[in-house]
Amino acid sequence: MRHISTTLPALLLAAVPVCLLANSSGPDPGATAAPGENQNGCAQANCHVGTGNPTRGSGVEVVLPNGTTYAPGVKQRWTVRVTGGTNTRGFGFQLSVRLDSNPQQQAGQLDRVGTDVQIVCQDGAPRTAQPCNANTPVEFAMHSRMKATNSFDLDWTPPATAVGAIKVYVAGNAANGNGQNTGDQIFLNNFTLTAGGPPAQPAPRMLTSNPILQVWSDQPKLSSGTWIYIKGENLASTTREWAGSDFQGARAPTALDGTEVKVNGKNAFIWYISPTQVNAQPPDDDATGPVEVEVITRGGSAKATMNKTKVSPALLTAEPFRIGGQQYVISLFNDGTYVGRANLIAGINFRPAKPGDTINLYAVGCGPTNPALAAGTIPSAHMPLASPIRVTFGQTEAQATAFMAAPYIGLCQFQVTVPNVSDGDVPIDISVDGVTTGQTLVTTIQR
Repeated sequence: MRHISTTLPALLLAAVPVCLLANSSGPDPGATAAPGENQNGCAQANCHVGTGNPTRGSGVEVVLPNGTTYAPGVKQRWTVRVTGGTNTRGFGFQLSVRLDSNPQQQAGQLDRVGTDVQIVCQDGAPRTAQPCNANTPVEFAMHSRMKATNSFDLDWTPPATAVGAIKVYVAGNAANGNGQNTGDQIFLNNFTLTAGGPPAQPAPRMLTSNPILQVWSDQPKLSSGTWIYIKGENLASTTREWAGSDFQGARAPTALDGTEVKVNGKNAFIWYISPTQVNAQPPDDDATGPVEVEVITRGGSAKATMNKTKVSPALLTAEPFRIGGQQYVISLFNDGTYVGRANLIAGINFRPAKPGDTINLYAVGCGPTNPALAAGTIPSAHMPLASPIRVTFGQTEAQATAFMAAPYIGLCQFQVTVPNVSDGDVPIDISVDGVTTGQTLVTTIQR
């Protein structure tokens, strides 16, 4: 039995069922009912027993983006779904991909997506970046822990050249969570893929100079929870923003139409995609210093190294607010009127601020909140920032509070009382945890 310490007594090891607890850490390889395996999969003695097991041809499916075809060398994102079962408390699966002409040979390469899937070799060893041993070449994708939801994502890259028909074998487990090998429901299915499918998508490419910049500041800055945009070519096959259907509850999507972004190996959240630009929010990660940012598409991946910091505040502004050689910060009164001299921009309602007024500034890159709010999550209420903040008008500090603003992902709001400063266009800046924006911005004060 894998995942058990070798220091445990042999007697204890012998007493552990092969598929304990719906095999919450994943079954042993060889449970997909492929040729050469037990044709009942895990529905066998000391594994999962019960009336009606296994169910064949239904109850588990693989969502295939190209239908039952593959384009040689072009990666596909698959979703395994366990659709059968009653009174289920958790789900698991195992999948293998074989040459139809030789079921003992692996076809292509499987890769996990997220932490709820693992890839192991035929001998039970974890599959690393290197292929499995030539004597045990078959790979198995399976759950790494019993999961309350019924779907699991993984990637499959077909062989580089057409190899004829390819067979996908999959087993699903709808578990009752009773800690025994009884009462769980096992489902078996298989699918045949043939060479064909869409032409290979061109490989993505990032710009060679400043491919990744933080929004609003247009500076090469990166921190968890901020927003960045990535520039290049072939970064996506479509152009769109996220939609409500892309969310899982309050959680933002980590992929749009086959485009993903990873920061330091962890999935970022994707707001916008196009062939030339992707906007993403880096995930929670305590790492600082040089990290790798990777754009992944069905055509391959592109990478760049960025310096990651704990915070990287940047105030909201835009090119139309650059007037007369000065960049005005975008700020609002509580009634929605913009702060600035009248007619600063035609068609927009402005009025200048005066000492004692409350104005609202907006920023990204403000770091964690207290209590903590996970990156990529819509806040249900304003969440105070965990780090100390400071707002200055010239050299004068203002009274201010700051929070992650509901219901916006990654948007910090600063509610600021304008201090007693001179009339005119006054420099304005914020700092979070002692880090300033590096922007040169002004706002208008007029009594």
